[in-house]
Amino acid sequence: MSVTTFNAERLNALLENDNRDKRARFKEFLKDPLFVPRFNVPLAAERDIALERLKRIADAGFISVFDFETNPLNIFAAHEISGMVDGSFTTKMTVQWNLFGGTMIKLGTQRHRKYLKDIDALNAVGCFGLTELGYGNNAVEMETTATYDEAAKEWIIHTPSVLAQKYWITNGAVHAKWVCVFAQTFVKGKNEGIHVFLVRIREENLTISKNVRVEEMGTKFGCNGVDNAKIWFDHVRIPAENILNKYSDIGADGTLSSNINNRRARFLVVADQLLAGRLCIAAMSIGGTKKCLTIAFRYASSRKTVGPTGKSDTPILSYQLQQNALVPLLVRTIGLNFGLNYIKGRWANHSDAEHNEIVRLCCVIKPLVTWNFERTASICRERCGGQGYLSCNEFGPNIGFSHAGMTAEGDNSVLMQKVAKELLAAVDAKQVVYPKLDTTGTTKLDITRGESLIKLVKLKENALVSELGQNMKTKLGAGKPLFEVWMTQESDLIQATSKAYGESICLDQILLALQGETDVGVKNALARVAHLFAHTLVSQDLAWYLSNGILSPTQGKQVTSHQRVLVKELVPYTPSLIDSLGLKPWMVFAPIANDWAEFNRVDNQGELVPSARL
Repeated sequence: MSVTTFNAERLNALLENDNRDKRARFKEFLKDPLFVPRFNVPLAAERDIALERLKRIADAGFISVFDFETNPLNIFAAHEISGMVDGSFTTKMTVQWNLFGGTMIKLGTQRHRKYLKDIDALNAVGCFGLTELGYGNNAVEMETTATYDEAAKEWIIHTPSVLAQKYWITNGAVHAKWVCVFAQTFVKGKNEGIHVFLVRIREENLTISKNVRVEEMGTKFGCNGVDNAKIWFDHVRIPAENILNKYSDIGADGTLSSNINNRRARFLVVADQLLAGRLCIAAMSIGGTKKCLTIAFRYASSRKTVGPTGKSDTPILSYQLQQNALVPLLVRTIGLNFGLNYIKGRWANHSDAEHNEIVRLCCVIKPLVTWNFERTASICRERCGGQGYLSCNEFGPNIGFSHAGMTAEGDNSVLMQKVAKELLAAVDAKQVVYPKLDTTGTTKLDITRGESLIKLVKLKENALVSELGQNMKTKLGAGKPLFEVWMTQESDLIQATSKAYGESICLDQILLALQGETDVGVKNALARVAHLFAHTLVSQDLAWYLSNGILSPTQGKQVTSHQRVLVKELVPYTPSLIDSLGLKPWMVFAPIANDWAEFNRVDNQGELVPSARL
């Protein structure tokens, strides 16, 4: 099988386009044997290992809550690299530094900054108490209460029902001493909406605090190093100053003052850290996706089976079946990577006037990346055969990791509803303007040309936005209730519209990168990746193009056949493309990505670490 090489490090600089020196030091740090996976270990030991890994990273200073003020992109860089290694400690990381620490630094004021250094040092492990058993995507309706006792100058935190227990609380079952509790806030008998309160759940000796009830959630099908909890509060009293008071505070006279008058707006402001959280999840998921691709391609290049002579002398990557399964996943991951980089940069540098657009961007990229992570992990596992089923070859842990990302900090499909809603509002307000829809001449397009594919991708986005907007206006104008139309009649179109919007952004970004690249070898490889990425965006929705008369049946057949050509032409570039993903040899633990024959020379029980060292 022929190989075409190019400067993979230069392409990696485009994919990992920030904090280059710190990323390099972090990867070097991961040579520590502590980060080698362990599998057949007790649940308690798995949690201890995850915490110890987190402590090593904290002590080395690779992530800090102060990054939100000085270097926000480093938050995401740390998540991406950690996601290449272990989903459990990375999940604990995102709660400790983003959801807990980020909420403290962003919603707290000077009186709360005394906690920040302990958050960085993991002396104050914390958790994020938003989700309740009965209230996930509808968290604004949560039941947990914070009632102000004016005489005692204390808040009383209470769980009034089974549905109100805080649920899926990462770090809560074993390690956390603190929780940022979201609660309906009552002052002088009036519900002032949801605010956030710092509540101790464990003492310094890790005993459970008075009137707090913590329950272990048990074993999951992935990320069992994460200690998830159910938490109840029985009239827990905390000082008045423990309200995170950047936007609202309690006065000496017992009156709540706030510079946000609308109760729903207060919730959106205090839950704003979820936007950064969605980027953290996308970053660690893109890291996990790159790990799966690296393992699958390396195994496909080294595992030989029956070739033309009948001998086992042909790498399985030579087979069209393997190429057509894996290469489009690699191309899509690179395309989404460019889109994620763009959105991270926009989030880190946006003004208040851009906030609505930033919400759309953060809400669209998390679903695209995590769905791709799950699909990549599953297909790579299958294409590695029985070897892919062994835990030590890392696909199983990453499948579990990907599923966590798909529903954490916003169920993907629900987020896509929000994207479509906000996009239609922006179109109506003329903040987003699409060109007039024109399908003239599309049945004569040469779909082998990149510019034709780009036109088709943009046309689909435009058409779907237009169709959804028109359907909503027509049905609402006929008197149908908004809820009925949106939730029971237009669901498929809503999902398709948001997906097209996000994919179009990613295509724009890879094309911009291509336009700016000057290295001939990298530009050639990236042009092929961009071309195939655009092609897959058309081929995956070929039925839409055909049923709407955008493409003819003849063109449809050509779309299918030409994708096979593009895949085959890109195969020689895949070794360098895999190198450009950025995983160093010591970060890839799977035996099938290394010397898998040597691994199987001895009885190792499927472990990468001798049993005496588990």
